Amino acid sequence: MKKVVIAGAGFAGLACVDKLRGSGLEVTVIDRKPDMDFLPLLPDCIGRRINPEFLAADIAAFCAKSGAAFVLGEVSSADLRKKVVYTGDKEYPYDCLLISSGSQTNFFSDLNAREYAFPLNNLRDLRRIGGILKAGAFDSLIICGAGYTGIEAATNLRVYFKKKKLEKRVVLVERAPSILGPLPAWMRDYTVKNLRNLGIEVLVNSVIEAVREDEVAVSGGKIFKPARLLWVPGVRTADFIQKLELPKNPQGRIIVDEYLRAGEACFCAGDTAFFSHGGGGPLRMAVQFSLTQGSLAAENILRSLKNLPLKKYRPYDLGYIIPMANNRSCGRVMGLKVSGLPATFLHLLMCIFRSFGWRNRFGLALNLLKGGEEW
Repeated sequence: MKKVVIAGAGFAGLACVDKLRGSGLEVTVIDRKPDMDFLPLLPDCIGRRINPEFLAADIAAFCAKSGAAFVLGEVSSADLRKKVVYTGDKEYPYDCLLISSGSQTNFFSDLNAREYAFPLNNLRDLRRIGGILKAGAFDSLIICGAGYTGIEAATNLRVYFKKKKLEKRVVLVERAPSILGPLPAWMRDYTVKNLRNLGIEVLVNSVIEAVREDEVAVSGGKIFKPARLLWVPGVRTADFIQKLELPKNPQGRIIVDEYLRAGEACFCAGDTAFFSHGGGGPLRMAVQFSLTQGSLAAENILRSLKNLPLKKYRPYDLGYIIPMANNRSCGRVMGLKVSGLPATFLHLLMCIFRSFGWRNRFGLALNLLKGGEEW
């Protein structure tokens, strides 16, 4: 029986598992966490009080339904010539490999940030942030990074503080000259105006110079104390990927061809894969692309094992939304501009649709209709 190893059980990895159901292959999924966290709604747990319980999917149960084996462990290395994946002292030989290990927080070698800052990249991070919010031992909450996640987190924090009737500063710190630089001007202007109306401070051309347990220093001599720092300036790929002798972009994402191949018998999908499509440039990290790449990778794994021609990946971009917790969201969907409550509704609807399992979908829908709950 041919063996397939899937390194990473995020959106792409689980989409591949589902597609390989009933294929007759011996499929092994390796992930360092027992649950797959639904990342797009993490900030909403703060402002909309979504119960994090509905953002977790049991990987072992999902794999069992698809006839795959699940290994709880962290991939330490992979030998693409010998076709073996290693987790510590254990090894898993394969005939085909899918690398879909997603991304993790990038601290950019800042040891103080690693120690004192609070990332927002999984449910464990979310619960730590929930702990500091309940303790409330700060006057300012500084957010490093004014990308999608930073903006979404800032608006959710402002809504949270308003509901709790707390006077706290929320400050976004962005290295670039403006927020959301690559996006259309109308979207940047709309977002900046909304942040201003919410009382969220935005510091551009600025960096975090120092962080301690209760103090954050920002370039230009700005000192915030007592303060806490949320860290969302960017992500990187898993440690074992850095060791692979494969071409990568500066972020560490593996460059794949039109079939999502990275090498012989090796495919990549999701945030791990760096895919460029014609004149459209590289695809951004997004759930919609992770799902379609995971599915196509499964098809090409089957085709490669049968010596059949592979299928090209042809992405279709449904659009994107910058969700903001006061329902003044904005984005572009199916080529059309959307803003305000309709944009927020589409964001939440797609999140419910894409979450794993009917229990989570119903739980999220009910949670949102009720206006959330304490957790």
